[in-house]
Amino acid sequence: AITAGEKSGESKYLNSLNIRHIANSIRTHGTGIMNTTVNFTYQYLQQKFFIFSQFLFDDHIKSRLLKDLRFFREKKDELQNRYPFDRADKFNKDIRRLGVQDDGSTYLDHFRVLITEIGNAMGYVRMVRSGGMHFCSKAIQFVPDLGAVPKFEEMTSTEKLPAETVEAAKNLDSILSNLQKNFAEGIGYYQLLIKVFADEMRNEEKNLHLRNFYIIVPALMLNFVEHMLTC
Repeated sequence: AITAGEKSGESKYLNSLNIRHIANSIRTHGTGIMNTTVNFTYQYLQQKFFIFSQFLFDDHIKSRLLKDLRFFREKKDELQNRYPFDRADKFNKDIRRLGVQDDGSTYLDHFRVLITEIGNAMGYVRMVRSGGMHFCSKAIQFVPDLGAVPKFEEMTSTEKLPAETVEAAKNLDSILSNLQKNFAEGIGYYQLLIKVFADEMRNEEKNLHLRNFYIIVPALMLNFVEHMLTC
């Protein structure tokens, strides 16, 4: 489930969205809303990953990351592959010197929030997929045997029933086929998004600077802990 409140903290209520809500929405509006949702999320992630890339490409950030990267490569045996706490703490303090917003947040705070938003968006896509699977499992439960679903259009045509009945049977065949396919295979929206962005980010000609991301993770973890302690 996803739970969200107002950023200002003034609201006394939390909005909660879970798999059951999504399944009910699909039952009301149809499975087409899943494609619309994923397309919107894709556009949202495009914007977020662009900001993500720009942050790591910034001269101040990139130079500091390269400096820490050289340090860790030279000292990794001595450090037993453990990134030192004081180095991560110093990184946080150096970022603070670059500028602080009116609310006291730093550039690293904004980067942490950005990564959180990306993670939440990806988690939302997974939940939409789970909601779709939940809807399909509930709808398909009325079909006695998934391995032997009859062709109603063919049966009504053979019996020479009215054209309206044949058309209705055709629609039923289409619905059952769609439910059967989605239930058996699932909808790999999550893996599709991963593949699209992974292929682009692994393009070393344009995004070589993204390879330095892992060296900022210790500082991000420390920043997140400090954020939790002040909340």
